[in-house]
Amino acid sequence: MMKEFLEQRLGIKQFSKTFAVILLILFLILWLIDSCVMPPYVHSIATIKVPNITGLSLKKADDIVKNSKLRVADVREVYNETVPKGYIISQLPFAGSEVREGRRLYITVSRGIEKITVPYVIGKLERVAWIDIMRLGFNIGNIEYVERDDKPDGVVLAQYPHYGVNLPYGATINLIVSQAPPEAEISLFEGDITLQEARNLASQNSLILIVINPELIETLDNPVIRPDYNRTSYKLRKGDTVWVEIVPIY
Repeated sequence: MMKEFLEQRLGIKQFSKTFAVILLILFLILWLIDSCVMPPYVHSIATIKVPNITGLSLKKADDIVKNSKLRVADVREVYNETVPKGYIISQLPFAGSEVREGRRLYITVSRGIEKITVPYVIGKLERVAWIDIMRLGFNIGNIEYVERDDKPDGVVLAQYPHYGVNLPYGATINLIVSQAPPEAEISLFEGDITLQEARNLASQNSLILIVINPELIETLDNPVIRPDYNRTSYKLRKGDTVWVEIVPIY
């Protein structure tokens, strides 16, 4: 038992010594290559000044790089609003840097202005259409309101440019939106009608009545009103505001 143990221990020690010798030999070989072989090889490679290819087309830049005995390693494309499509935005290493022959260049090329497909918003409520358009990066342009008896109020009837076309980010979309015909006229409130009668008319027509001189209400018995034509539209729709003033009866 003791004999087997000693033989096993001696075997491990012998293996350790052999492994250490192999590692030392490998280290010496690598040191010799790094110190004696690589320096002459590296210095034998010519030094080249990196040409300036920023702002050039990719095809023209490729010819310059090849003539300079360099290589293009990677071409990355990004959207850019100022640099035309196919032209170089940046390069790495930078122009004027001194590198060894065969060095690889990393180039960023413009894809031009980013274009987005115009969404279909016809038939949607104006508010929903606004959200859909602006979410994609477009702007709302002119909105034309057209009275339609056959359409609900506030529905998109048409859009310009048309849906499906590709436009640059930030382009303007114009809309035509339905508007319900007027349901009442300011003439409803003309004549010597009382304030209570005016309130009843406003309620029946879903209008908002505002008195511009309410301090007179308590000073007059059953006061009458007169519309303020400077603030109130002639044609009235649901939700519109009717401005009136209290006037004494003479």
